[in-house]
Amino acid sequence: MNNFNYRNPTRILFGKGQIAAINEHIPTTANVLILYGGHSAEKNGTIDEVKQALGDRNIETFSGIDD
Repeated sequence: MNNFNYRNPTRILFGKGQIAAINEHIPTTANVLILYGGHSAEKNGTIDEVKQALGDRNIETFSGIDD
């Protein structure tokens, strides 16, 4: 195994109006991976709202993450 050092700084946007603010923090050329647990985020429209806020970025989703 090769040694490596990986740095992945994280920004968390939380609270009212923060989905709309996503666009300001992610470069337009970014690839985006949305990870989420159950399907409530799909059912209540949150995933679609996030995708809309991200615009034309390359977006992949992965759901069903369990404990």
